[in-house]
Amino acid sequence: MHLLDVIKKQITKIKHRLSQYHSGSAPEKLSNWINAPDNTIISKWWAPGIPNIDDVMHGATCPKSTRLKWFGMDSEESFDNIILKPHDKWNFTNNNVTYTFNSFGYRGDEPAEESDYTVLVSGDSHSFGVALDDKQVWTSRLKTLLKQKYKNPKIINISCPGGANDWISRSIVCSLETLKPDLVIAVYTYPNRREAIWDNGLLWELNTSIPDKTPNDVERMQSWFMTINEHSDYYNLTKNHLLIKNCCEKNNIRLITSHVQQLTIFQRLMKTFLKYTDVARDCKHFGPAVHTAFAEKLYKEINDN
Repeated sequence: MHLLDVIKKQITKIKHRLSQYHSGSAPEKLSNWINAPDNTIISKWWAPGIPNIDDVMHGATCPKSTRLKWFGMDSEESFDNIILKPHDKWNFTNNNVTYTFNSFGYRGDEPAEESDYTVLVSGDSHSFGVALDDKQVWTSRLKTLLKQKYKNPKIINISCPGGANDWISRSIVCSLETLKPDLVIAVYTYPNRREAIWDNGLLWELNTSIPDKTPNDVERMQSWFMTINEHSDYYNLTKNHLLIKNCCEKNNIRLITSHVQQLTIFQRLMKTFLKYTDVARDCKHFGPAVHTAFAEKLYKEINDN
């Protein structure tokens, strides 16, 4: 009955906020937004600029201007528990993966660096490159390919581990006018993922499992999952794509979209001639060969238009 009690309390809070709205005594912040929505920031998560990764609960902490050997689910403990190597070409060790975080806590070039061609990327853990070395991630591979055309290309990767399609659209839309990229690449994630904000002000990137160490939020997460179905998945996908598309068109910025499903397809196709499933150090995320193929596909698409 605890979940039902939580829902009843939430309904009471909602009714109280609605009563304020209907009585004409809405909170000052809401009143200011109603009177000037274009000039009032009512939600910090939609403030213009590069999103603060620390404002997002995704299961790990992203340090600033730091290099790490392990990150998130790619932990030394998990690595030590791997009994059998996935295949003979799997050459990962406990010392050959480096995660380089920029001053914003993202894994990619510094936004302030000089460049003659800037690409803005947003995606989930696959585009972040969990369990891969900096140079193995598809964004790094793509940058190397772009050097065939540009003297100093820059790829700003604001992908978030566990990120939902809500994150992908929000991070791109908020960043566009600040970063002014020449190209945006949105790599959509699994349709079931969502961003959800609890009444304690925490924004969660919700996956299909309840994160560890969240006993106070278990009931909220369980109730949230009841709203996720095929209809809401497709609604959410369409909404986020149109938001990115329209913002890019407004700012005359080229947009290329893809999906993690494309990496899955590459992994399956490559298995036929590699004779193994290409995986990263955590044995869960896509491996370096898949990332290379994905980068080559994107580079071809960039050059085709």
